[in-house]
Amino acid sequence: ITLMKGIPAVAATGIKPKMVTEIPVSITTPDRVETRIGTLEFFDGVPTKKTAELVYDNLKFMRGVEAFLNGIPGASLYAMQQGSIEAGADSGDVIITEGLMNSRAMYLTGNTESVYMGTYLDLSNGPMVVESPPNTLGMVNDMFFRYVADLGNAGPDKGKGGKFLFLPPGWDGETPEGYYTYQSKTNCNLLFWRGFLVDGKPDATVKMAKEIIKVYPLASPEQRNNMKFINTTGLIHNTVHSNDIHFYTEIHA
Repeated sequence: ITLMKGIPAVAATGIKPKMVTEIPVSITTPDRVETRIGTLEFFDGVPTKKTAELVYDNLKFMRGVEAFLNGIPGASLYAMQQGSIEAGADSGDVIITEGLMNSRAMYLTGNTESVYMGTYLDLSNGPMVVESPPNTLGMVNDMFFRYVADLGNAGPDKGKGGKFLFLPPGWDGETPEGYYTYQSKTNCNLLFWRGFLVDGKPDATVKMAKEIIKVYPLASPEQRNNMKFINTTGLIHNTVHSNDIHFYTEIHA
């Protein structure tokens, strides 16, 4: 007696058994279904080999799309880190657009009216200290572009500048006072500031940034005076993630 297709037992015998269960047609599997991925065929609810292959191929495709959509923030942050490295910056080195940004640099949201300053913080060896300048818009994001902190005008220093301390994930060591302290969920973090023009020129902001910005390990305060600034105005470097198969290589990294 076939119940999968909603055929009642009485159709076969003329007698309706006491324990018969009427199966709603809405929960049964048709023999043939037309879909956007092709025709799916079933026998008593069991997919044919070709149908199973079609469905699994579609499932893999959907998971690839899901990985792409969910991975964009991470790939974007990775590309920005690689762009800094391409420009010659190591962790703690600051790239700065001394002559403002132009079309030589590849950024998603860059403009030609801000003095951009940025670095990435490697917390794998312990907390990092950042001495942040006044009158800037700064922020720190973790490796999946999640918010970690604001610095400057939108930060706790209220645009006056100050010392920030960034702790690695799982940090259980001492946390000294005297800092605006934040803990990240990832070891690598992106830090960047937007500075403003003074009398239509970047010069004063660039000078101030070079005098005040310090990035160094909490355990090695002597390194605070070893700052390296890299002028990226006119320097070709890419900070945009891939949109081909290399996207998944970036996610893997």
